[in-house]
Amino acid sequence: MLWIALVPAIALRADFARDVARIHTEATGGREQIDALKSFKATGVTRNERGEMPFIMWAARPSSIRIEVKMNAQTITQGWDGEQNPWTTDPRTKRVIFLSGQAAEDFKAEAEFDDPLLAGPDRKVTTDYVGVVEEDGTKYIKIMVTQNFTAVSFVYLDAATYLIVRRDVVRRRGVTEMVLRTDYSDFREVAGVVLPHRMIVTAGGKRVRETVIDVMQANPQVAEGFFAARVSALASP
Repeated sequence: MLWIALVPAIALRADFARDVARIHTEATGGREQIDALKSFKATGVTRNERGEMPFIMWAARPSSIRIEVKMNAQTITQGWDGEQNPWTTDPRTKRVIFLSGQAAEDFKAEAEFDDPLLAGPDRKVTTDYVGVVEEDGTKYIKIMVTQNFTAVSFVYLDAATYLIVRRDVVRRRGVTEMVLRTDYSDFREVAGVVLPHRMIVTAGGKRVRETVIDVMQANPQVAEGFFAARVSALASP
């Protein structure tokens, strides 16, 4: 039967994906260093069609995040503690608004601290080896990632460095399918872990935003409940 013949091929792709994830883990800094980096604070700037916006971002394993973005003379704060719904503040009233539906799911997906090849089995991530592709003379290893059994994306690793340099996230809105592409560059070490400091997001070939991180601090001290809504306490310097 056909499905029986396919079993070895599926198992082989899974084995390849696990090997790629193992090498990627070592290239990123090794399991010990990665586990020791439990959080970070990043400062930088995001550029989109509305202009240039400085930001401060705190992130912690497994999926807590808080972002403060300055837009003109106002500051917008967004966050998620990994438990309640993600939230944002109205810059005029300072009122907290909880996100819901697809907006909440998109925010949660972007809040994951570890990339999908570093995530453990408890993060409900499965990977499949697609193959080696070549663009502009550079070879990339392509891996299909499935999260929470439904969300599909593709990561591309530089075949020379085994670092993830691109991720395509497939988003469906009813019958419409859109691919959100993120290109990663400017890799630097943060407490022994190699992380990108420049990200460019495009959709349909059009640039959506560019994020440049100037400084990334490892394991900052933050107040209890810092990532939850209605918190006014500031992180420690």
